[in-house]
Amino acid sequence: MAMKHFDKAQAQPINSLNIEGINAYLQDTVASNNDTAPIAGGFFKMEAGNPLEYTYSYDECKIMLEGEMTITEKDGATVEMKPGDVIYFDSGTTVTFSSKSSGTAFYVGQRKFGVL
Repeated sequence: MAMKHFDKAQAQPINSLNIEGINAYLQDTVASNNDTAPIAGGFFKMEAGNPLEYTYSYDECKIMLEGEMTITEKDGATVEMKPGDVIYFDSGTTVTFSSKSSGTAFYVGQRKFGVL
């Protein structure tokens, strides 16, 4: 079957990134089997607390689903994400994620399942 449906995917638990002192969670939900141009999608959640710095080794796009999240690029550009907002990251981009409360986004990245 070429089509896959993930019923109530947003309600599924999101695993902690297990970085001490940082309340960040990420869970791949789906991925292609294409070795040449892989694609993975899932959920990212950031809660109040210490920020998370991350450098992308792949291209990725996120859409905010609920809550709020602040994303600051290494050069200082800052975006206050709210539900419905979309953001894109080129491979090599370094950003810092933070939240005053909590925010959840759905992402699609050009990488294999579980590879960060």
